[in-house]
Amino acid sequence: MLTAKQRMALLPTGSNVRHVYISPDLWVPICIVDNIHILPGIPRMFKDLLEGLRPHLNVDSHNKQTRVLVSTPMKESEIADFLTKLQEKVGQRGVKVGSYPRWGKPRNTVTLTGADKEYIEGLVDEVEKGVGGLRVSVEGEDDEQGKPEEIKVEETTKAEAKT
Repeated sequence: MLTAKQRMALLPTGSNVRHVYISPDLWVPICIVDNIHILPGIPRMFKDLLEGLRPHLNVDSHNKQTRVLVSTPMKESEIADFLTKLQEKVGQRGVKVGSYPRWGKPRNTVTLTGADKEYIEGLVDEVEKGVGGLRVSVEGEDDEQGKPEEIKVEETTKAEAKT
C-alpha cells in the first residue's frame, strides 16, 4: 500500500528525467524534464525548494533578465503587426516580445524581456504608443480603468439618465 506522501504525486520517469533532492529535510524532489523544472504547489515547500535550486541554476549578474510589462486595451489581433515588426527589430539584441491575452479582462499584456536593461527601457515609449498602452509593474494593476470606450459609454449613460 502507498504511503500518504507517495500518493500525493506521481512524477515523470524516463531517460530525459532527473529527480533532484535539494535537502534531506524535504521529502519531495524537484523533477527536471529536459529544461522544465517541476516543483510542488505547497507554498512553503515550493519556496524552500526554489531557494535550494538557486545554486544549480545559471543565475548570476551576467544572466540577469529585465522584464517590462505594458498593459493595453487593444486586442492581440489589433497589435499583431506592430509586435511582429518590433520582434524583428529587437531580436538581434536578444530581446523577446511577448503578447498575453487576458481572457475576460479589459486589458491584455505585452512584455519585453532580455538582458540589456538600458536597451529595453529605451523601447518603452515606442511600445506604449504602438499598442496604445501604459507600462505597469504588475499584470492587471490597471484593470479597473477598463477600455476607454467602455468608460465613455458609462459616463454618457449616466448623463443621459439625469436628463
